[in-house]
Amino acid sequence: KPSILDIEVELKLTAHCLQRNPKSYSAWFHRKWALVYFMNGSTSQQEHWTNMKSILQSELELCVQFLQLDERNFHCWNFRRFVVGLLGSCGGSDVTTTSENDGEVNNDDDDEPTTTSAVDHFSGSWSAWMHQIEEEDKEVWMGPQISQNACRAVGMSTGSKDGSSDAIKSTTPLSKRELEKIVMNEWDFSTAKIQDNFSNGSAFHYRSKLLPLVLEFRSSGDSASSPSEVYEAIALARDEWDAILLDAIFTEPDDQTIWFYHRFIVTWAQRNMVVVDGADADAEVTDEFEGLLYDMVDSIQELIDVEKEDSFEGNTQDRHESKGAKCKWAYLGMHLVLSTLLEFKSNEVDDEDKIELCERAKECLDELMRIDPDRRERYQILESK
Repeated sequence: KPSILDIEVELKLTAHCLQRNPKSYSAWFHRKWALVYFMNGSTSQQEHWTNMKSILQSELELCVQFLQLDERNFHCWNFRRFVVGLLGSCGGSDVTTTSENDGEVNNDDDDEPTTTSAVDHFSGSWSAWMHQIEEEDKEVWMGPQISQNACRAVGMSTGSKDGSSDAIKSTTPLSKRELEKIVMNEWDFSTAKIQDNFSNGSAFHYRSKLLPLVLEFRSSGDSASSPSEVYEAIALARDEWDAILLDAIFTEPDDQTIWFYHRFIVTWAQRNMVVVDGADADAEVTDEFEGLLYDMVDSIQELIDVEKEDSFEGNTQDRHESKGAKCKWAYLGMHLVLSTLLEFKSNEVDDEDKIELCERAKECLDELMRIDPDRRERYQILESK
């Protein structure tokens, strides 16, 4: 059934609206609706899906243009996540052939068939790539802008019981190679935007949603919570610290955006230090994670020393946050890392390192009470724990 909607007209109309107001909820929403409506206009013609891919690639370019005008426009970042989800729903392009000798199915990508366990039920949601995640948790990975069903995200009704579009389900699932290309392109895009401006909270948030997917491809299909996957998670956290966060905290030490992402990386890596097959995580993995945390402690302490020397110029009494005192966020970051290390040493009663870590954590909270007295009670509660 031919679609009564002229997609080019709708995209042109909403583009003009967004040029007038780049943060118009209704314009972005209508653009999403138009894309999905057009996407469901035909299920049988390969030309339709090829045309759809071309349109979605143009949408990514549109996002680039709007983010050049305002790199922290969260409407545009959310729309980009939505477009990428639809791009993955357009079906794979890898050629699958059947051997004349034994009837085995072969793929141009050698050992990567078009339908892999990670993408058998891909339907517009990045979370569907995470085949090791429980079904009820799949919707949360990319947030509401990319739900389990791309059509439901823009309010369209569908005929299938689970809400998935018949048009989307009729396509060939993407190969792991194609999915990896999409993810890594977005990963590189977020890297460039963060390096342009370390205060870009939208880019950091986008990157946090990509992180589990990058881990999926790095671990080469290993089972969830396997030692090799846990090690890759810690290695990925190390890369984020060395390549992004270390430069960022020394460039903008008082920017809370950076420290929020630092907190996310530490807690995300800690969550991956899970029990494997009923035993504690591999000793090598544990040592690697503790090594990362100790490196963070050393670097943040260096930052604190430099900032205190530059800021106070010998006056150690006047440290109230409102009077120019710096490094509040560095102290909070230091306390987070020290607390995480203490959790790993919770079973070591008389360990000297544990005692030293406790003392340094207390010193951080004491300093925070001096420079940020408005939140003194909060720090006192943390100290009591």
